[in-house]
Amino acid sequence: MQKKIGYDARMIENSGIGIRIQHILKFWPISQNDAKLYLFGDPEMLRKYDLPKHAEIITYKTKIYSPKEFLGHPKMAEMDILDIPHFNVPLIYLRKCIVTIHDLIPYHFKESHGSISKRLYLQIVLRSIKWFAKTIIAVSNYTKNDLIKSFGYPREKITVVYNGIDLKNFSKKSQTQLDTFLKKQNLPKHYLFTVGIGKTHKNFPFLLTQLETLWNQKVLKLPLVVGGISKEIPEELLRFQKQNPNRIYFLEHVPYDSLPLAYQGATLFVYPSLFEGFGFPVLEAQAVGTPVFSSNATVLPEVLGKGFEPFIPQNVNSFQTQLLTLLKDQKRLVELQKLGKENAKSFTWTFALKTLENLYRKQLAMIR
Repeated sequence: MQKKIGYDARMIENSGIGIRIQHILKFWPISQNDAKLYLFGDPEMLRKYDLPKHAEIITYKTKIYSPKEFLGHPKMAEMDILDIPHFNVPLIYLRKCIVTIHDLIPYHFKESHGSISKRLYLQIVLRSIKWFAKTIIAVSNYTKNDLIKSFGYPREKITVVYNGIDLKNFSKKSQTQLDTFLKKQNLPKHYLFTVGIGKTHKNFPFLLTQLETLWNQKVLKLPLVVGGISKEIPEELLRFQKQNPNRIYFLEHVPYDSLPLAYQGATLFVYPSLFEGFGFPVLEAQAVGTPVFSSNATVLPEVLGKGFEPFIPQNVNSFQTQLLTLLKDQKRLVELQKLGKENAKSFTWTFALKTLENLYRKQLAMIR
């Protein structure tokens, strides 16, 4: 009898997790002869993406992080393996599940799951995964070690499968393409670039405070461009913009194939994050050849290798002094461009999918 793999694809349009789901399905490593693939999610949404031709879509629109998720979908009972790309698992089918955990941000930052009910949900789910999941995937060694330290996960039960970067998309474009993009988006010719607002762990208020100080002291002229805005710009940021005219620009949603141009136009990519499980943006910046000035928190040194200039997050002197020094050091900026591009080549979807394929085949072999 043909084996069946079910894949929960409801989060295909979420930011980091969505990028991972899109690429896993685009380069799906298991042939139909080895196992039939069933995708659980919104059919209308899923059909917008590049899916395996043999995949069958099963309508599943249960809300993310809801108690109803614990029950899963009745069709999940027929699956031999369930791939759940986040910790929001169907508890009644957990023994069939390969669960991917990206980070423990909701656990470490209570603001993400502040209510008692959400904290309880988190404890139930993460401990249930530890006890009953078929196997666990972490997207970095940092996340793997965090699971072991924070929840006592068995080391041998966790496989690290890094995310990848689409190097074909995130490559340097022509000057004409860049000039057209900057004009269309009404951006300055030279700027600092960052992404990620609205979440505590992104440390965005710290970044704005430090840049405002340097602008007011007239020791920094480069404005800041902020990308990754999927919703309305928060009112406090609009006020900040009015108080700092021509110093901050907001880049609203940019198509995936145009995103490299936002990185390419930047003099420097700045990333003040306090906590990451992986870190797509820093690698995307490296891939197009933009120097990276990033905090040295959590997973970032693991992912960035030698191709970045580190600073201590929330340390005023570390940030301000190193930023100004780096911007004056043209030799170091050129060096970071080269080191970054070389480092980004280590994170490809081809490599990630090969690791995932080996894991699938190992699990399928155990099914009789």
